[in-house]
Amino acid sequence: MNIKTLRLAALLALPLAACTEEESKDSGGTDGTTDGTDGTTDGTDGTTDGTDGTDGTDGTDGTDGTDGTDGTDGGDDGPPPTLYEQLGGEAGVNAVLDAFLANVVEDTRINWFFARTDAGLLKSQLHDQICEATGGGCTYTGANMVDAHAGMAITDAQFNALVEDLLLALDELGVPYALDGSATIDPLLIALVGMQGDIVTDPDGSSVYFNKLGGHGAITAVIDLFLGRVVADARINGRFADAIARDGGADLRAKLIDQVCEATGGYCVYSGADMVTAHAGMCISSDEFYWMAEDLLGALDDAGVPYSPFYTGAELGDVLIQTILSMEEAVTEECPPT
Repeated sequence: MNIKTLRLAALLALPLAACTEEESKDSGGTDGTTDGTDGTTDGTDGTTDGTDGTDGTDGTDGTDGTDGTDGTDGGDDGPPPTLYEQLGGEAGVNAVLDAFLANVVEDTRINWFFARTDAGLLKSQLHDQICEATGGGCTYTGANMVDAHAGMAITDAQFNALVEDLLLALDELGVPYALDGSATIDPLLIALVGMQGDIVTDPDGSSVYFNKLGGHGAITAVIDLFLGRVVADARINGRFADAIARDGGADLRAKLIDQVCEATGGYCVYSGADMVTAHAGMCISSDEFYWMAEDLLGALDDAGVPYSPFYTGAELGDVLIQTILSMEEAVTEECPPT
């Protein structure tokens, strides 16, 4: 976590309303000139009973503007601008969202969360959420933060990455922030960090096996190492020749990553066929299956993921290996000799 994020996190106790309170203090007209209570508004200065010809029509009855009709109560200026308006309204907020989402797309720490997200809908909901929170008059119709992020096993590190991408967007657009409540956009940033408890469900990455393995980046690295070994393994590389020829193996790679991610508790959806259907008619032997498993073990070695001799669960990689080995019956098929 960088220093900007640390400073931001320190402000969690400041609610959005508290940060905008100062902006509205002058709107009530409580300076004594707004209700005519300065003694000149009701003609009680002794010249209002008409006995001296000054029955108050000389302006001492408050019609001289001292009752607040001269604008001293702030009424002519209208209400102070909302935070939404101070941020530039729809155009300003959308500019920040465009830069922010562009940063997220390039951030390999978290971009995989959004791989199947409707980008237009996401931007629209983010805009409405910000607009509603900053007084823009919008209504956010999306799920609450707890429900929206359920099952995603988000860590503190991933949440901080998201915040960093937003701060980078502000830097790119030249939008000032102080992270101490003094800059215009600070209340919004503080409100965002206030959502951390609703969004993060595996703070240190120690609860979900997917995170224990190192998350999406670590699993991607293992799959890449595995495919590299398979391609070089003359015993089985023919089995993958067609998949690699089609698109360089991109689709196979994506499906393997999603499959392992989903199987280990990560926020991924495997969209391929089940193992029986995917391998039907391929006549893959048990030997071939175990040669593939050997390549996986080599990939874990290359990635520095430990596993025990009999995969008893004592080491980090054991559950992953057990998961792969459990697929043997679905993958293999004894076929009559040709």
